Amino acid sequence: MSTENLADSVNAAEPVAQAPEQKRSTRDQLLDATGALMTENNTTSVSFGEISAKSGVNAALIRYHFGSKQGLLEALLERDAGDNYEAMHKLVHTDWDPVQKMRLHIHGVIRLYQRVPYLNRLLIALQSESDTDIARYIMDRFTTPVVEAERAILEQGVAAGVFRPTDPILFHFSLIGACDSIFHSRSALLELVGVDMIDDKLRDRYAEHVANLLMNGLRSEPEEAKPAG
Repeated sequence: MSTENLADSVNAAEPVAQAPEQKRSTRDQLLDATGALMTENNTTSVSFGEISAKSGVNAALIRYHFGSKQGLLEALLERDAGDNYEAMHKLVHTDWDPVQKMRLHIHGVIRLYQRVPYLNRLLIALQSESDTDIARYIMDRFTTPVVEAERAILEQGVAAGVFRPTDPILFHFSLIGACDSIFHSRSALLELVGVDMIDDKLRDRYAEHVANLLMNGLRSEPEEAKPAG
């Protein structure tokens, strides 16, 4: 599969963006402001006052729409990542070969992290700072489906003889670590590359680089020939 075709397939596998509303609702304005602050400040720690100032919406309406700051963060996570799971499920169940599937998955995850650079830190914050039931919900809704999709593609690759047996948990942390590292390291990017934001061209270069590293690690090696006799 060529790079152009791969990019086209990644776009096809992602949810179709909805046309923007003529006027954003108060709820959407609050979510937009929260996400923008997390991206601009490179942190998931934002206050009601900051969100109110950024959105132009009275801070009291945060509790009205979301109940609490945690409710706001859960709604932000659902908005930012929720729609991607259907596309991921469809990818797993296509009849494409496992190598193509895994490349598409890696590219898709990195595209998501470009749009939502705070995603992993938001997941960690909600899982570590929430009560047990909410933390379990976050795990079951957002983390486990990704791991299970990766597990399925890895198993398909092993069955096809193109992947070696690989621990899906370790693979998952390798991929998410590669995503979170570059999108969280704006100061290092500025020093090393001269940019503090990743554009589409750099994102695609990085996605292909990560895909090559991980796919080379997954490749099944032919058995060594045994000596005669």
